[in-house]
Amino acid sequence: MKSLLVFLFTAFLLILATFNDKRWKPLEVFDNDQGGYYVYLPSVLLYQDAGRADSLLRIQQTYRPGPEPYMGLLKLPNGNTISKYPLGVALAELPWFAGAHTWARLRGLPTDGFSRPYQQAIMLAGLFHGLLGLWLLRRLLQRYFSPEDAAVAWALAAIGLGTNWFTYASYESPMAHSLLFLWHVGLVWATGAWYETRSIRWAAVLGLMLGLAMLARPTEALYVLVPVGWGLATQGGPRGWFTWLLGRPRQVLLAGAIVLAVVVWQPVFWHAVSGQWWLDTYQGEGFDFRHPHVLEGLFSFKKGWLLYTPLAGLALLGMAWLPPRLRGGAGALLLTLPVVLYVTFSWREWWYGGSFGCRPLISLYPLLALGVAALVAASAAWKQPARLAVRMVLVLGIVLNLWQTYQYAAGVIHWDSMTADRYRRGFFIGSLKKLPPDLRVP
Repeated sequence: MKSLLVFLFTAFLLILATFNDKRWKPLEVFDNDQGGYYVYLPSVLLYQDAGRADSLLRIQQTYRPGPEPYMGLLKLPNGNTISKYPLGVALAELPWFAGAHTWARLRGLPTDGFSRPYQQAIMLAGLFHGLLGLWLLRRLLQRYFSPEDAAVAWALAAIGLGTNWFTYASYESPMAHSLLFLWHVGLVWATGAWYETRSIRWAAVLGLMLGLAMLARPTEALYVLVPVGWGLATQGGPRGWFTWLLGRPRQVLLAGAIVLAVVVWQPVFWHAVSGQWWLDTYQGEGFDFRHPHVLEGLFSFKKGWLLYTPLAGLALLGMAWLPPRLRGGAGALLLTLPVVLYVTFSWREWWYGGSFGCRPLISLYPLLALGVAALVAASAAWKQPARLAVRMVLVLGIVLNLWQTYQYAAGVIHWDSMTADRYRRGFFIGSLKKLPPDLRVP
């Protein structure tokens, strides 16, 4: 019951934040990355030309004349224009796009893919994906911590209210991360169920979840380490794990085939518009694996993950209290976390542009939720001061995150150019107008 109340309260705050977002009314939803993710839909379904991603940009000038926003559009040598972003988010937005198109026709509104129904439908799509992911996370936690509903409730609150996931399920819901969170909850669930039941059905679900995540963001391929680490921890190390896999080759092949069947749609699209099966759509960007920025990525005032989402550190600490039935989860995180951190912060623009905290690491949160729940469950047997200390840290982390989320939405926490001085002097300021002029960034 407690976890249900936490879910409902989080849902209420998410809906409130989404409907009050500054982009909800002035038709700004498709500026920047959000438009690049979405542009597949109007290009293919309204203009019947997969190489006309620039059509949305031209239509936008009808609504918001002025400087062209950045949508990640690339001009190809054959004259076509495509988005640099993968098509996985657009695929998930398809039902919402269809609903918006139908509504626009019934109401006599422009059916150009950009008018108000489309923009609001896409924001609601991200909100829905976030809420569905949080609901499934609750069910996942209940599988491992029932009947300890208090532990489930605290873990749900820590992730839903105490991390930057809240921002990406509300203010930034058209981005990929709310959807990726959903797919990764499914991946963790399917991984545990596969090793527990040895059912071919769960092998198929595992492949589907990983494939969908990769179609939305190719670097999510790193999360194949989740089932690998889970298996190494539960099957007695590398030899036992390989023996386990060799005993069910059809399941392994099915999971791999489903991953390929999903991700192949990206090269199919590229071939249709360019004649090539592979395109480097991130030209001028990329990884520098010799010079990772792990310390800056974790602790800097610019975008430090553990600075802006300190409860992630508590969740990592909580993994030490995972019960034996979840040793697979511990193995999955121990194998996945260092690789993901290294690759994430080896990206040359390691702060990932306009964002709150480190948005690529939201994909880790389903695993981190296990750590929070384990810590709360273990603390129930501790002395009262220690038990209260854990809960107090969780409350403070949630309050801090909600306050900083509000500051980010208000512009006090800058999307790209935070410094220690601006953070310190603006910590108690809730309005950009009240921020000292010398701290404002153009």
